[in-house]
Amino acid sequence: MTQSVSTPAKLLVAAIDFGTTFSGYAFAFRNDYVKDPLKIHGNQWTIGSQAGVSLKTSTCALFNPQGEFDSFGTQAEDRYGDLALEENHHDWYYFRRFKMILYNNQTVARDLAMEDDKGNTLPAMKVFAACIKYLREHMMDACSTRRVDIEDDEIQWVLTVPAIWTDSAKQFMREAATRAGIRSDLLVIALEPEAASIYCKHLPVNKIEGDNKKSLDSFSPGTKYLVLDAGGGTIDITVQEVQPGGLLREVYKANGGDWGGTKVDEAFMDFLKDIVGESVIERFKEEHRCDYVELCRDFEIKKRTITPDMDQKVTFKIPIAINELYQEMKGTSIRNSTSGGNKYGSRIAWIGDKLRVDSEIAKDLFKVTCASIVEHVYMIFQQEEVDNTETILMVGGFSESPMLRSAVKERFPEKRVIIPQEAGLSVLKGAVIFGFNTTVIASRICRYTYGISVYDDFRSGVDPEDKLITIEDRTFCKDRFSKHAEAGQSMDVGEATEEKTYRPTRPDQTQITLKVYVTEDRDPVYTDDPGCTCLGPSLTVDIPDTTGGLKRKIGVKLIFGGTELSVEARIMKTGETTSASLDFLNHEM
Repeated sequence: MTQSVSTPAKLLVAAIDFGTTFSGYAFAFRNDYVKDPLKIHGNQWTIGSQAGVSLKTSTCALFNPQGEFDSFGTQAEDRYGDLALEENHHDWYYFRRFKMILYNNQTVARDLAMEDDKGNTLPAMKVFAACIKYLREHMMDACSTRRVDIEDDEIQWVLTVPAIWTDSAKQFMREAATRAGIRSDLLVIALEPEAASIYCKHLPVNKIEGDNKKSLDSFSPGTKYLVLDAGGGTIDITVQEVQPGGLLREVYKANGGDWGGTKVDEAFMDFLKDIVGESVIERFKEEHRCDYVELCRDFEIKKRTITPDMDQKVTFKIPIAINELYQEMKGTSIRNSTSGGNKYGSRIAWIGDKLRVDSEIAKDLFKVTCASIVEHVYMIFQQEEVDNTETILMVGGFSESPMLRSAVKERFPEKRVIIPQEAGLSVLKGAVIFGFNTTVIASRICRYTYGISVYDDFRSGVDPEDKLITIEDRTFCKDRFSKHAEAGQSMDVGEATEEKTYRPTRPDQTQITLKVYVTEDRDPVYTDDPGCTCLGPSLTVDIPDTTGGLKRKIGVKLIFGGTELSVEARIMKTGETTSASLDFLNHEM
């Protein structure tokens, strides 16, 4: 799981932005990049049955009853809808907005199973790999239609992940990409808010929205700014400082939460359940899949039109099937029921397949999500490291929402808010630019304290008696936390931690397997302290020469600062480096 921080020059860089709600790819040629870094190509996807095109398509995947990949994006939505109309969808697997499964698990296993919309499961690795393979092949076909003859090893691939993801989630995506046909040595992982920041750094002023127009490129060294990457699933935040020469340094650890745009969709569904009852909505989702897909699509587009200053009623298109089910289950029409009095009273009205609601009700769908985001940003601004940060850079698809923009500007009137015109594409396009220059980020902040579980000399009267263990007449303390890096510590890209020494526990051992632990605590003593999480028996070091038995020593350095963690190990006696690897997806304890 190693990653070089400086990539050799490739003819083409191709980036895949695998999002919660939307996904896409983009690419650029080196000779174009040299002249104009913003000359980036993408695919024009049709937005389902809606008019218009986009550089992203829905993150939806359809697998046939045999568990084989069928289609992706709006094509999968349409195909599934057609199957549902004919009642032929029951044995098919339909996955929608599934990326969050990697956020919701602190440790991600290689054999993680994933539920589709009906509760049936497939291996998550299989689903992710199939989707990445589809996007990879689509990109290669796009090059072919341009009559561009390019070899696999001439392409630098970039895959985006949230900065707040764990090491195991990042490795999961790397392995999925490898299974999708992308060579691991030709792949770099880009952190989403960083990619967006890099893109905005190249934007001319006329491509930026906001009251105080100023490009990031014009920021003088020492200027700090907060990147608010609001996506469909996660809110990903980092604070960066401009360095001499235009490099960027992270000054506050990446953080955020699951308050993305899909929370607004959930609020809308809860609102409908409030009106017609949960049983009606659940049966509607079960029996009218095609209509449900269309309802979700319609709301995705409608929610972008809701603004803080609107005062007219908002009209939502609601499938007639909901009304029919309500009539069947409740014995009366929704229209009669709502006009007869409910908690919303005259603030809502049903007219055929339309639901008319007061603007305040529509705005309230954003209330909890927007409040969570701005309060988290406020908390970050209280941190000492973030002092003198006057600018907020809003990127990601959810940053295109007028409601979120207004909430941020209202909460931080004293800050300069910068929003690129294509906020939803900033991560994808920035990932392409990152692929040409992965060293633009000079340093990053460690999110966790990293350590390895070791046997250490037992300290009588200090260490608990239950940690006492005897090996060959020598007393040890088990579960000692051997710290390699501390949460909040700044790490230059490619910087290795202080070398720590480890020994085998058996004289004939040819391989040492060490357990890596993480915690937000800066100074843990034992690996079973509260808050410590084991990333599995994840660090393996080869010691093929058994001469010396238990006296053999190896030196281990963890290399931080890159978008992924890597490791370096050497035999202490000879000084030669030895094979070492990290595996965060193996959780067989």
